This record gives sequence, structure tokens and C-alpha cells, in this order.
Amino acid sequence: MNIIKEYILPALTYIFVAALIIFAVQFVDQTSWAAGMRATAAVTPLEIGDAPADLFSLLGAIGISLVKLILLMGLPATITWNVLKRNNNEK
Repeated sequence: MNIIKEYILPALTYIFVAALIIFAVQFVDQTSWAAGMRATAAVTPLEIGDAPADLFSLLGAIGISLVKLILLMGLPATITWNVLKRNNNEK
């Protein structure tokens, strides 16, 4: 009984939720809103600009990318790590 409660029931729950999400996306995919989004994406040009002309521009672009990386990946990872560390210390 323990195997069903610990392994099989959570797996079936995840499969059920995934199936619900897939069906919801299929219904949204058939709407006029989705067709408009696809048409807009097809005619929108890519936002790729020219390469940096000098070393200062290149280093600036790399610095901005590094700050974005730290904010978008490093900060949530640090918060998660601290929460997990705190939870393990309380046990």
C-alpha cells in the first residue's frame, strides 16, 4: 500500500494534470486569437542588430547579458538554495 501512495498516485496525478494542460492548449490553439498571433509572428522581423563595432560596445553587451543572467537565473537559484538549506537545518 505504501508503494501506491508514494509512487503510483503522484505519477498518475502528474499524468492527469499534463493531459488537462495538453487538452486546454489544443482548444486555445484553434481560436482566432492564436491564428492572429501566428500571423503576427510570421511577418515580424527578427530583432537581430549589427555586431558591436568596437571593444567597448562588445564588453558592454557582455556585461548586460551577465547582469540579466544573474537576475533571471542566479537570484532564484540562490533563494531556492537558501530555503532548502534552512529547511534541512530545522530537521
